[in-house]
Amino acid sequence: MTVEPELAADPSRSGLISRSHLGIEPFALARPASLADAAANVVSGAWAHAGGIDVAQRLRDGGQAPALVPLRQAGRGSGSDLDVLTDISLRDGALFIGAAVTHARIESDALVRAHRPDLAAAWRTIGNVRIRIAGTVGGNLMSLNPGYDAAPILAAAGAELVFVDSDGGEQRCSVADRVAGRLLVGCQVPLEGRVVFDRSLKPVASVAVGDRHAAIGCAYRDVEVIELDIGADGTVDLDVLRAGLDPLGEPLDNSDASSGYRRRVIEVLIERCAQAHARGGSASAGSGGGEPSATDLPRRPNAVPAGPRDQAAALPDDNHAAGDAGSVELQLHLNGEPFEAAAPASEMLVETIRTRAGLGGTRVGCDQAVCGACTVLVDGLPTASCSTFAWQAAGCDIHTIEAANESPSVEPAGSLPAVMRAVQQTFATASAFQCGYCTPGLILTASSLLAHDQEPDRSTIVDWLDSNICRCTGYLMVIEAVEAAGAALRSRSDAHPEPAP
Repeated sequence: MTVEPELAADPSRSGLISRSHLGIEPFALARPASLADAAANVVSGAWAHAGGIDVAQRLRDGGQAPALVPLRQAGRGSGSDLDVLTDISLRDGALFIGAAVTHARIESDALVRAHRPDLAAAWRTIGNVRIRIAGTVGGNLMSLNPGYDAAPILAAAGAELVFVDSDGGEQRCSVADRVAGRLLVGCQVPLEGRVVFDRSLKPVASVAVGDRHAAIGCAYRDVEVIELDIGADGTVDLDVLRAGLDPLGEPLDNSDASSGYRRRVIEVLIERCAQAHARGGSASAGSGGGEPSATDLPRRPNAVPAGPRDQAAALPDDNHAAGDAGSVELQLHLNGEPFEAAAPASEMLVETIRTRAGLGGTRVGCDQAVCGACTVLVDGLPTASCSTFAWQAAGCDIHTIEAANESPSVEPAGSLPAVMRAVQQTFATASAFQCGYCTPGLILTASSLLAHDQEPDRSTIVDWLDSNICRCTGYLMVIEAVEAAGAALRSRSDAHPEPAP
């Protein structure tokens, strides 16, 4: 593709930043052998990469990284001290959560649920299904975005951030401290306490209330933390609260909300969360906190499965060291078949699927991991292929909408393609599509849900599908199609039960 010189200087005018890797400056991939090695890369200017959605967007927005340090791949069973990056454990009398642990894993981890079930409840409300599956606690924290959710939750919980220096030494700080250019190893959360989180009024404000502190997101340029004195009945002394807010100055005044409105919303949310904290429950349907009860949690054991990707493949064997920005040899497993290609390190998975594999069912929409049109299944879980580098899927099983067209004789009845065919059929029967552009992403997301739970309630279906934007249907037919597909799959399971082991 040829770009006129005057347009090349302005990628937004040429349209380059709206298509996969084409608006991203080349970068190298670093392959650290230890935490100290990874820390040295970050100190020298390389970007830490965990889930990578934020990194991809920063690169599209014109950011230039000499190299990326893929922490999530590096910390998968490496046998070195890098394994701490994907660790959840008890240490030093606290709950440790590694920087490369995904939101979905925090939501479902048995150790988190046993010791800090309030965190599991709060994490169920972060982002959408794709964000929780791909996003990591470290990526969320180190974006330094006051609108993201991990920082206020952990700040209100009294967590400490643990950084490592290039000499291997550890440094600690509070969550509210803005630290850049250092490698985050993870965070340590006290075992005692409870946090209630309310994000229902984002982007105006979000609030997390712990035993002694309230943390405020969205409303200021940084996440702000104030002390609270909560009565046994959950009452908050408004004079004390306002005295704590006053030194913070005026909240942001922008198109989302005026400064005065934000200030009032903060007070309301803190009062609401404080009352929920006192009774040990949740502040609202859009919030998390307290110990999950049988009615609070979905009927499935885990709201979003953490999936094998938290223990899966590492970087390609020929991964390049920092300073070498050549291509990467990709070895993928695409729709049941091996697929190999050489691609730039900056190439997104959607580009590999569409242009190299020639599978056009995967759409390109917002290019920001928001609309869901680019959804594919990676190890059975919905993934935004527009914001996932192709090398991140090395060694993983990838399914696109074309897998639904596989012959039924090729795949067993309970396989993922078989579930996709059932969903595809009920979408057609229920007229759950119109223009069809978003339909592949909807079918794949619904198929992933039904592969894990054939009898989801409507609220669970809505939770999964709210990550896929459909401008045509109004969603009711889509929800009904998913319910019908679940019923059809249950009927087949009853007619053909799995053989006893």
